[in-house]
Amino acid sequence: MSASSPSGRRTPVADEHLDWLIRSWGSALVADEPSAEYALAQLDERWEAIVLPRDVDQADDVTLRAVLHAAAQHLHPRGRVAAIVGPAAARRLLDLGAECELEAEACTDCGDAMIVVQRRSGRFNVHDLVFEARRTIRRYDPEELAGRLAGRDAPLVLDTRTHTDRQRFGVIAGSVHAPRTVLEWHLDPANGYQLREVRDLDQPLVVVCNGGYSSSLAAANLVRLGFSDVGDLRGGVHAWKRAGLPLVEPDHSHLDAPQ
Repeated sequence: MSASSPSGRRTPVADEHLDWLIRSWGSALVADEPSAEYALAQLDERWEAIVLPRDVDQADDVTLRAVLHAAAQHLHPRGRVAAIVGPAAARRLLDLGAECELEAEACTDCGDAMIVVQRRSGRFNVHDLVFEARRTIRRYDPEELAGRLAGRDAPLVLDTRTHTDRQRFGVIAGSVHAPRTVLEWHLDPANGYQLREVRDLDQPLVVVCNGGYSSSLAAANLVRLGFSDVGDLRGGVHAWKRAGLPLVEPDHSHLDAPQ
């Protein structure tokens, strides 16, 4: 962990106190990337505590909320979020954290900086729901999925986004439109409206959405229905675009399928 703030102001007292806290908490992730990058994180593990990036002190409210969301999704129930910040950022952290069901546990003035500690509830929440779903599926990074699509036995990509989002952002070439609201009905062979592109329960499938969250829940449902090789795209179509991978205009809608 760096011994100075993004502004260059050294915070040795706060650093020492935070190091002591981390040792007492057990497993902890210290985010060392910029806040804007950390806000996009979708990791496969969870921790007892997460220390926010050092530049969070300078993040605007939109980025700060996204950072807190990223931290909360990677916490065990009753896990903690900690940050070294100035007084103004401390107040914003506490206010925005409260809107994310993060309870203020401590706000310590170390003289050279503030240490803010917030704690998530023990309630089973949406982050637990998504984490539970992801344990049953495979997650593809954009480059990994692109490689599979270029190879033999390419998976069928199921695009669960709305028609509007597909038109606005583009689609992965060869993907099939299966909106989230009707995905299970279009995939389950027990239903009379199965997509003609679906061959059998062992066909490789990859579910995509905008950001890689609802796709995890949708993919887990397909596993429950008996599909054996189901994954989703980490970060969704937005991550695919950030990776510089091509998107094309959609050539169909799920309404074009035989009814």
